[in-house]
Amino acid sequence: MTPAIARGSKTKASSSKPVADLAVHVSTTSADVPFERISIEAAVPSNDEDAAAFDEVFVIPGNPGVPGFYERFAKGIWTQMEGRARVSVIGYVGHTASDLGVNGWFSLAEQVEHVTAEIVNGRGSTRGTPSKVAVVGHSIGAEIAMRAMARHPNAIRKVVGLMPFVLTNERSRLQRFLASLVRVKALVLIVAGLVGVLKKVFPFFLRKCATKGMDPDAKRLTESWLRAGSVVNMALMGRTEFDGLRDPRRDRDRANLETYADRVHLMYCEDDHWAPTWQMREFAEAEGTEATEMALESDPGIEHAFVLSDDAAEKVAKTTAGMLL
Repeated sequence: MTPAIARGSKTKASSSKPVADLAVHVSTTSADVPFERISIEAAVPSNDEDAAAFDEVFVIPGNPGVPGFYERFAKGIWTQMEGRARVSVIGYVGHTASDLGVNGWFSLAEQVEHVTAEIVNGRGSTRGTPSKVAVVGHSIGAEIAMRAMARHPNAIRKVVGLMPFVLTNERSRLQRFLASLVRVKALVLIVAGLVGVLKKVFPFFLRKCATKGMDPDAKRLTESWLRAGSVVNMALMGRTEFDGLRDPRRDRDRANLETYADRVHLMYCEDDHWAPTWQMREFAEAEGTEATEMALESDPGIEHAFVLSDDAAEKVAKTTAGMLL
């Protein structure tokens, strides 16, 4: 794989390999609640003369918001950008791979507050000056990224949305079923309780069913993450996603495509009910979105949950870096 070259850069490429540091932090917006964060520090000084270059890239996961699933993807972005940018993956507050004893769940709005604070407060911390920031959001992470940019347009220069879940898909029977399921908290608790029992009594069966087709690292993370509390967090946050994304202008803090069309890049894949291609076409034809760059990934090996495959994560990282450079 040939690394992409930053436009206007005259710095020699770094021969270093990306080193990911996974750490647990405490959210500044939800008192005493932990979250995970992966950081890969830049290996080459930023080029201040290149106005188009980014020196910080924040990756926002999709629900369930666990950074570990995005480690290979983040390393791929870092490599494609030749180590010129610090790459960080910000996990959702209260959503962690291992059980840290978190009680309660957090809504989409609360995750937006948490992620936005981490981006705005964290940028430039290694240099002491504000950085040129881009945010890459996957699935509902794309919606979170656009809301963050709407609140701080001077801090965030570009958003790349990968398989963006920014509007509900009423044409999808599966999505309608899931939306109905998560609205009944009793059902969510029953399903979560069943997962907890299976993990204790029949761990092999649960592991075989839940991790089918995943690459080794994704399997390991899923086995660690899959527990009753995680299912509740994911499902009840999902309920607020369905409620908040029913209409493209309801409770969006002006973070719709029309507002920052020239600063948003979107990538879709085939057969994805979370980010269907018919929505891509409608967005492309809508008034005010002419400047938004949209791409359709035709590789059949790339699906919505691309981070579960090492090969797909590498390919999407290469495409993402191309959108950033």
